[in-house]
Parts: sequence; C-alpha cells; structure tokens
Amino acid sequence: MNIEVHVPDEDRYQPEDVSVLVRMLNAVRNKIRNNLYFTIFVVIPTLLTALYLFFIATPQYISEAHFVVRGHSSQSGFSLSNILQSSGGGTTSENTYVVQDYIQSRDAAELLIKQNHLLDVYSRPEADLFARYPLFGLEKNFEHFYKYYQRHVLVEQDSETNVSILTVRTFRAEDSQKIARALLDAGEELVNEINRRQRENLIHATALEAQAAETKLREIDQKLAEYRNAVELIDPLRQSLPMTSYVISLQNMLTSTNMQLQQLQASAPNSPLIAAYQRQATILSDQIKKSSNQITGPNGSLVPKITGYEDLMVQREIQQRVLASDVVSLEVAKQQANQQMIYVDEIAQPNAADWPEYPRNTIVLFLVFMSFLGLYTMGKLLIASAQERNLR
Repeated sequence: MNIEVHVPDEDRYQPEDVSVLVRMLNAVRNKIRNNLYFTIFVVIPTLLTALYLFFIATPQYISEAHFVVRGHSSQSGFSLSNILQSSGGGTTSENTYVVQDYIQSRDAAELLIKQNHLLDVYSRPEADLFARYPLFGLEKNFEHFYKYYQRHVLVEQDSETNVSILTVRTFRAEDSQKIARALLDAGEELVNEINRRQRENLIHATALEAQAAETKLREIDQKLAEYRNAVELIDPLRQSLPMTSYVISLQNMLTSTNMQLQQLQASAPNSPLIAAYQRQATILSDQIKKSSNQITGPNGSLVPKITGYEDLMVQREIQQRVLASDVVSLEVAKQQANQQMIYVDEIAQPNAADWPEYPRNTIVLFLVFMSFLGLYTMGKLLIASAQERNLR
C-alpha cells in the first residue's frame, strides 16, 4: 500500500492572508458586540415596555364633558358694545378661565377627596403599581396626590369655539363619569358663589342707604305722632281754617254793621236803632278779638303749633323723596346685578366610556423604541468619534 504524504507548502500561506483572516475575525467580533449592545440598550427595554403594557398595565377610562360659561345681557342690536363684547376678552371669558383654574386647583381636589372619596378612586386594587396612587416609591401626601391629580384631570378651552373640554381619567368608567359630574357641579357652585358676591357688592351699599332712609322716615313719623298728641290736633293747619273763616265772617258782619250804623247816624241821628247797632258792633268786635287771639294770640295760639307741624311735614316730605330715590337706585342695582349674572351651560354631559383609552400601547411602544434607538445611535457615534481621535 502506497501512502502519499502531502507536505504543506510553506509558500502557500502568505502574510496578506493572515491579515485578512484577522480582519474577518474582528468584523465578526464587532458584529456580535454591536448586536449585544443593541440588544441590551434597545431590544430589552422595548420588550420590557411591551411586557408592562400588554400584561401588567391597568386599563384607564376617560370621561369627557363640554361646557361654556355664559352671561345674561339685556342689550340688543349691533351696537359697538355688543361687537366689542362678542370679540372676546369679556367678563364671560374671564369667568371661564376662573372655572377652569378652579377645576384643577387644590380646593377642587380637597373637595373631591372629602365628598367623592377621590383617594379610593385612584387606589383601586386592580390598578398596577406604576399607575395607581401613591406612585411606586413615593410617599402618600397631598402634594404628591395633587401632582397626580393634575395629570389625570385636565380642562382645556377650544380657541375657536370657546368651549371648555373637561377630561377625567380613572381605572373605572363609572368612576371617571362620577368625578367629571362632581367637578361640573363644583364649578357651578363656584359660579353661583361668584354671582352671590357680585350681587351683594352691587346691591349692599344701595340697600343700606334705602334702609337708613326708611328708618329715618319712621323716626319722623313717630315725632309727628308725638307732636299731634302733644298739641291735641291732627292737622293744625287744616283745623285752623274754619276758625279763620269764622273770624273773616265776623269781620264782614262788623263791617256791614258799621256801615249801617254810619248811614243811620247820618240820616236819623235820634233813631233808637243806633244803640242797637252800636251794641251789635261791640259784640262783634269782642268776638273777633277772642277768635283772633285763639289763632295768633300770645296764649293758646295756633301759630307755633302750625309752625312745628309744618316743619315736621317738610322733613317728612324730604325724607320720602330721599327714600323714593334710594328705592329707584336699589332697583337699578338689582337690574345690573341680574344682567351681570353668569351660569354654566353644559353642552355635553360626562359620558361613561365603553373601552379604555389608556395606556396607548402602540404609540408608547413606538416612542420607547425610537427613544432608545436614538440614544444607542448617539452613543455609538460618540464612541466611534472618540476612537478615531485616539487613532490619530
């Protein structure tokens, strides 16, 4: 048997072939290393995110409600004030922002905690550790909850329609609807409180003036009643008119008697009727004097009684006019308050979602993948740049 032994040709392997082999080995090693780094920094985080989203994350439901804050206005037509008012920036828009700010305020959160057990809503047993309250690793206090609340309760305004959109996100559809309803009711209570304060500010001062004028008028009426009891006269001025008329009639009779007496003395000086006319004139003069003394005399005169009565009546008339003016001002203030009242008009009621809107698996997964891929690419470029500088 002939055995042929092949002796390797020493010239068969050249140094160039060795360098090629080394380069191939380095390329394979670099590819494995790159794939390892890509797997560690891109694939594994994406897989972990997918595992959380599809198997651990709790579904979250959104309830949405639309509302606007409107105000009464008695103006009509295309006046300049209406055009300016409808162009935005009016009282209604300001109160809309007030309601929006209140819905996302600490006061609203505290109110829901007390009345609607909001802490229990966001601590449901089915909620996962990364979505429930308190968040994983955080303490249970109000400041942390308020930040959590601001992420789950949002209210925005459409710039074109001025409609405010309220969205509430919880782990149950009925919870989201209940919390959205409670927030709308709280906003309406806030608007009612604003109306009450605004009405009180507009009417309070005028109402106090009207009450003061009415009190003063009652005091004058009381003084007038006391004065009537004191002088024992209901209306001294009117009650003096018959006495004045009586004195005038007596004076007329006296004038007539004196004329007859003078004529008789001229025509028949010895007539026995002269004495009768003289006695009649004397009696009339005495009666006129007595009656005049009752009206204008120093004792028991009606003049000071009439003067005091007229003074009280003038005060009463002035105060009645003041009261009437205050009542008119009060009615005007009430009309202005009614015109400036605002109210919440609900366009779309809070709904109960049929399916969860969060977590958004596809979008989140895509963002996580692209984010880690971008970081991986940036790191790779930085390392390559650093190696190139070292080689130089």
